[in-house]
This record gives sequence, structure tokens and C-alpha cells, in this order.
Amino acid sequence: MKESTRSVLLVIARTFVVAGCVAVVVGARATTGWGHLAIMLAALGGLLAVLASYNGRFR
Repeated sequence: MKESTRSVLLVIARTFVVAGCVAVVVGARATTGWGHLAIMLAALGGLLAVLASYNGRFR
């Protein structure tokens, strides 16, 4: 696979992961409870993982 194709697919995958994590956080915000808090924390951890994978390229 060409490098340009690989980087485009990586950007698309990261975009979908970020959109999914944000949707989970917003959806779980409307309810209360420890379970929903855990779901929101997992989604925020997913956002941090995407950020770390993006920044890892520039170290």
C-alpha cells in the first residue's frame, strides 16, 4: 500500500474513532450513575489514545 493511501486511511479511521467517542460522551451525559460515568471515562480515554497516537509521530 502506498504511503499516501495509508495516511489517508489512518486519518479517516482516527476521525471515526473521535466522532464515536464524542458521541458516547454526549449520549452518556444525559443520564446519571456510576455505570454511565465509567462509560464516559472510557470514551475520554479513547480520545486520549487517539491524541497520543497522533502526537507519537512528531516526537
